[in-house]
Amino acid sequence: MIRTGWALLAAWVLGFVLFRAIPGLDTGVAGLFYRAGEGFTVITNPLWEWFRQRIWDVSIVLFLISLIAWPLAGLRHRKVFAIPARIWGFVALLYSLGPILIVNGILKANSGRARPANVDLFGGEHHFTLAGTFTDQCAKNCSFVSGEVSAAVALAILIWLGAELWRKSLPHWGVVYLRAIGVFVALFIVLQRIGTGRHFLSDTYFAGLVSLSVAWLLWGLLFAGWVPAIRAGLRRKS
Repeated sequence: MIRTGWALLAAWVLGFVLFRAIPGLDTGVAGLFYRAGEGFTVITNPLWEWFRQRIWDVSIVLFLISLIAWPLAGLRHRKVFAIPARIWGFVALLYSLGPILIVNGILKANSGRARPANVDLFGGEHHFTLAGTFTDQCAKNCSFVSGEVSAAVALAILIWLGAELWRKSLPHWGVVYLRAIGVFVALFIVLQRIGTGRHFLSDTYFAGLVSLSVAWLLWGLLFAGWVPAIRAGLRRKS
């Protein structure tokens, strides 16, 4: 857990340094999908949009189920769909704190970063701004960071953890298959959001880090014994 925490911190610092020092990482990747006079038309197959919507639907349904299953499992002191209350709580809190509160409630609502399709470099009317810069180029539902990528990474985390949870009852290939699905879901949404001019690379990078960081914190508090350790430390100090 500690090593994971340091790795996440390094990813945050490295990301901010790279994306702010080299703006071309954002504009260059976005430019790969832009055609002058046409816009972001590289990805036009309707199946992409259909699959994107289904991934979004799965996250919504899973979150809503967790809001019911968490208190139900806790009050009845029994599993719901063979999943204990703490794991349902992990699911509910992961979505609530990551994609809903931090991403949509704070960053997207206040960053003011225009989406790629809306900046003057790609035929829009607004100015490009660096990742992490809070500006006035967008009024609401802004580019920094990506809500859908944050939710997709949260879903990928849950699929990966599900593979671990049912490892004993699954064949080895089944565990590998579930992990591959989780990674694919996250990468597909990243590519779709960048390819359609809805987000810069940095928007997707930091969106993923938000979900990964929230998952790490929740896992430590709910499963890794951080709460008793914190309480013991406070008692010693008092």
